[in-house]
Amino acid sequence: MKTIGIMGGMGPMATVDLMKKIILATPASKDQDHIPMLVDNNSQIPDRTKAIMGQGASPAPEMVKTAKRLMMAGADFIIIACNTAHYFLPEILPQISIPVLSIIDVTTNSALEKGFKSVGLLATTGTVSTGLYQKKLEASGIQCITPPADKQHLIDDMIYQGVKANNENYDTHTVEELLAEMQNAGAEAFILGCTEVPVAVSMYKLQGEFIDATDELAKAAIKFAKEEEANTTLIA
Repeated sequence: MKTIGIMGGMGPMATVDLMKKIILATPASKDQDHIPMLVDNNSQIPDRTKAIMGQGASPAPEMVKTAKRLMMAGADFIIIACNTAHYFLPEILPQISIPVLSIIDVTTNSALEKGFKSVGLLATTGTVSTGLYQKKLEASGIQCITPPADKQHLIDDMIYQGVKANNENYDTHTVEELLAEMQNAGAEAFILGCTEVPVAVSMYKLQGEFIDATDELAKAAIKFAKEEEANTTLIA
């Protein structure tokens, strides 16, 4: 059984959510049936969206530190508890010798397998602006609907002022209105394309047809760790 390395801290609650989903999705009757995990909960990795928008330091150096620590500790492959961070992988991959399983790829594959023709994307401004999901989805024949430019901040606010601030009383009525608007525009389901959005869905009891990117990554990591055929693409 391969050892999973989790590049975490982006944010800490999303990291715990990924770990929990791996544990819950693993068929097990005893401790020894579970998959070994190494976690580097590096909360000092600079904000990915700010870096992409030219408003902060690059997270790449700290991501490299985390990747190397995981590799040296014995991880056989890495998964990243952050969608936006995947934008910086071209800077990280040449400096490590173990593969990274892409959350973008496994989530797109899931949307394709489920037969969706049009999906909404709930992600940070950083992820949306890079086109990480849009390019992959459209190459697979799936339309990607993003929030209107003047309403994208509603998702960011829920992530930063809600989940990251551990604010259980955050008011999500404007987010619910946005989801309805995107659904009316043709979104058959919503990709939870930030690892803190699934936490928000649970915390604030949001309703809808969701494709949980964190859950898709967890299931793909289990398959790969057990050396089963993973229906995904490995980066590197």
